[in-house]
Amino acid sequence: MKKCVRTPGLVLAALLMMTVPAPFSNAQITGLMQANIPHSFMIGDKVFPPGQYTFRMESNTNLNVMTVQNQKGDNLAQFAVRESTADHTPRHSELVFRKFGNTEFLSKIYERGSKIGSALTETGKEEQRMVSQGLHATEHTEEQRDNQ
Repeated sequence: MKKCVRTPGLVLAALLMMTVPAPFSNAQITGLMQANIPHSFMIGDKVFPPGQYTFRMESNTNLNVMTVQNQKGDNLAQFAVRESTADHTPRHSELVFRKFGNTEFLSKIYERGSKIGSALTETGKEEQRMVSQGLHATEHTEEQRDNQ
């Protein structure tokens, strides 16, 4: 009698197919993203003037912490993020802001070509105060012209 040796091979193939796509399912921002922001904005309780910024995911944080740097490469802030899905696939990297009057809060970041991005998970005291006063935010997106 011949023993069938295919079963372990099929099980191994099935396990391989289930584990190979896993790293790609959480495809949040993984590289550096350069942004030219023409207005002041807030992340948490910090105010940032208009200017050039670099956003990057912190290593060894399971894609849960980002850092923003100025043009000189100084780390200005770290903030917690979660995965976010856009309603479209951006042709250019995008920053999404929540605006209350003249105050804008960074809300989400998407890289060119990916619907999966990062949303900030923490709100600062100023944003919480505005919400508690019954103010409503308008959301707007700013495209960043990527170097391709």
